[in-house]
Amino acid sequence: MTSTARTTTGRGVWRGLWAVTALMMLLFVAVFALHRITPLPALKAMVDIGGEANMPTWWNASLLLMAGVAAVVARWDEEQPDIQRAWAVVAAAAVYLSIDEATGLHELLGQPLGVLNIDVPTYNWVLPGVVLALAGTAGLVAVGRRLPTVVRHRLAVALGCYFAGAIGVEAFNGWVGRGDAGPVFTLGMIVEESLEMGACILAIVAVVDHLVTRRTASESESADAPAFGRSADDRDPAVGSANS
Repeated sequence: MTSTARTTTGRGVWRGLWAVTALMMLLFVAVFALHRITPLPALKAMVDIGGEANMPTWWNASLLLMAGVAAVVARWDEEQPDIQRAWAVVAAAAVYLSIDEATGLHELLGQPLGVLNIDVPTYNWVLPGVVLALAGTAGLVAVGRRLPTVVRHRLAVALGCYFAGAIGVEAFNGWVGRGDAGPVFTLGMIVEESLEMGACILAIVAVVDHLVTRRTASESESADAPAFGRSADDRDPAVGSANS
């Protein structure tokens, strides 16, 4: 399919997922503002978008998992083996990132630098993380060439946005956070998480639109198919009456 039109289903998914994402951001800002007035350590930890094992982390991991599930559905909806393999790789990458988001696996990447006493101006895991991200991106781009053009381009944009937040902005946050974690650090966290969650939503909607467009086209072809098997007399009652 080469149509770039957004489907009704895709627009609904887009609005719903962004509504929850916006709620997460608003809770973060509201609770942190209240925390400055009266201490709310437990609630603050629960909504901290820069924290671990809390609501924003759960939501980010859930979005990645949704993208993986959508890719699995696309794989089973596809008939060509090479495209099936491409969807399987996309699904595996999304599920891996979901697990990483939920468990913090990427934090382990920085341990060798700590053992070797190598000091970096940001989080220790960022340097090996960049290498891993570049390798993963190269693999996804190579495999993704087999996907239909429109969904491939939209997934590429989503991937770029995700790594811009997860690697680029987080590296900046790690550098800023080494000093006083003030408003610049807080703003950086909002930008980082917005890019990551927004990228997931872009990917999910891209796959949903792809699936809906395929299904609509298939149903349209099925509805038109009988017409090609009927004679002119069958298709036009007036012609049949005249001939009789």
